[in-house]
Amino acid sequence: MTTAGRDPFARYRERLDAVGFRPSSTRGQNFLLDPSLHRCIADAAAPRATDLVLEVGVGLGFLTRELAPRCAALVGVEIDDRLLAIARDELRPFANVELVLADAIGGDGGTLHPAVTAALAARQPADGAFLVVANLPYAASGPLLAELSCLHRAPDRIVVLVQRELAQRLAAAPGSSDYGGLAAQLQVGYAIEQLRTVGAEVFRPRPKVQSALLRLERRADAPVLPAAARRQFSAFARTLFGKRRKVLRTTLAEAAAAIGGQLPALGEALLARRAETLTPRELLDLWARTAPPRAAGAP
Repeated sequence: MTTAGRDPFARYRERLDAVGFRPSSTRGQNFLLDPSLHRCIADAAAPRATDLVLEVGVGLGFLTRELAPRCAALVGVEIDDRLLAIARDELRPFANVELVLADAIGGDGGTLHPAVTAALAARQPADGAFLVVANLPYAASGPLLAELSCLHRAPDRIVVLVQRELAQRLAAAPGSSDYGGLAAQLQVGYAIEQLRTVGAEVFRPRPKVQSALLRLERRADAPVLPAAARRQFSAFARTLFGKRRKVLRTTLAEAAAAIGGQLPALGEALLARRAETLTPRELLDLWARTAPPRAAGAP
């Protein structure tokens, strides 16, 4: 059973009208209707029969129906109870799917919601990869990707549909105007590739911006760091990029204070550089020299 066998969207529209549903732009409720794009996203993620998939923003379950037959288990998260009720009905044939009603990053401090964490832990296969595959709500995309990279077990592969401008920023090279703290944080652990642009015409309702399909593949040489250390590096990078145009001589003290660290002895050439010119690995090395001793696992 795939998207090829689903009812026309007009039928779903009737069900949505019956429960008084109106799409919320705040929640990024834009339904991706093109079945070929659902297959494209699933193909790009390439889940295997041993893998666990997390899908954030299940909506009506269109993408879920492409993913479920390909993986060992799928945890789907939906913030809207009306959509979740329809998705549960649609996805009943798939015993390997667990749906969770939650704001995915509704945990303390914007962390992954405890119900989602518990569902992932319960479904984790003994042998297999952890993938995140989703048509993400625009507003939550950046914070969610930052949180995913800081999990105890970070995803091995992330394939997501996001706003095109965010995709460009995440894949940006050091020194470019699009390069920022989140890009540096993610590029330390992932090779990031923008696969294709997706126009507004394939969504209902149509968003005012274009989207892009993004793939993040875990690097073989990614540093092995505890989750706490990855969170600390994230805070360090965000602080430095908060004043991206200023040189490290004037910004590093604030970044060190943000993580409870101390200023290291650095050469004048490095202190004269700006955060936006540093590669992800250079930023990681700078964090390691600045971090307090308790940041176990610092390279």
